[in-house]
Amino acid sequence: MGWQVECTNSDCVRKLRANNIVDLIAMPRDSKGQFLCSCGKNGYIKKAFPLQEEGGVWEPYLRGLIPLGKPRDTYQPFIFLVSYGPTGEVTDIWFSYYKDLRSSEGRLKLGYGPGGPPVLSKIKFLHLVSQLVATRCLTKREILDAISKSGTKQKSGTRRRS
Repeated sequence: MGWQVECTNSDCVRKLRANNIVDLIAMPRDSKGQFLCSCGKNGYIKKAFPLQEEGGVWEPYLRGLIPLGKPRDTYQPFIFLVSYGPTGEVTDIWFSYYKDLRSSEGRLKLGYGPGGPPVLSKIKFLHLVSQLVATRCLTKREILDAISKSGTKQKSGTRRRS
């Protein structure tokens, strides 16, 4: 499955294409995780998925992504940054993953689609974070530390409680 990244600059004639999810994750992104065209403008991927329950179609614009795993892990979690227009505000995050089976079977398995990982609005995600704090799975200090270190690598296995 290929991924065609369209440029938000309507005059741009450059085409960005990723052959698979690994190539897509390696594509250039800005500091916010949004796709970048080689012309320097942001890009997007238009998708459409039929909704079984409502008979409609979900039409997200994938504006970028943020990897959540380590490059050599078999399961690679990431989130897509979702909006509902090519230049609109990113309002949702779509949890996803891929399973890298290329070493033994020569294929990648992408973990999304009907019945797949959730899509949360920013409000629902913040509610999730607040619940994780309420249950002490996360602390406010850990969240503030993560925010202050955004863009830098954190040491794995270190957890502080405040």
